[in-house]
Amino acid sequence: MILAVVLVALLLLFLLVRHHVGVPFLAMIAGVSVYEAFGAQFAEVINQWIPAIDTWWAQLGLYCFFVFLMPLILYIRSGKSGLFGVMRIIEAVIFALLLTVLIADPLASLFSFDNTARDVANWIEGIRGVLMVVGVIFAYVDVMFFRSGHLS
Repeated sequence: MILAVVLVALLLLFLLVRHHVGVPFLAMIAGVSVYEAFGAQFAEVINQWIPAIDTWWAQLGLYCFFVFLMPLILYIRSGKSGLFGVMRIIEAVIFALLLTVLIADPLASLFSFDNTARDVANWIEGIRGVLMVVGVIFAYVDVMFFRSGHLS
């Protein structure tokens, strides 16, 4: 249930606010890459500096910071999107789906998932690569070709 709530909330946010998704989407992809490359080592450093913070919690916090929090902050601070119609809707759906699947594991560790939530997460995980490629293409289009709601 929590997965559906997160997905619907993100989708509504992205469809109603209508900000640029390009830069936050690319930041999300960069956050995943940075976390996969350095997250475990950085969490160990945090644990050494502050022993009260367990390594698992440090990893969870870093992952949520890089993959979820920073892209959302960038999204909220970005200007109105120049994309319109179906392109904007597709971009918002892809961003919401991919962001949901990327935070599904941390959510599953904090909340219990029912069978439906696991099935949905597994289905989205199965199309993760396609979502990333299509999302990056839309993000590049959003960043490169649209400014202030007008074609460059």
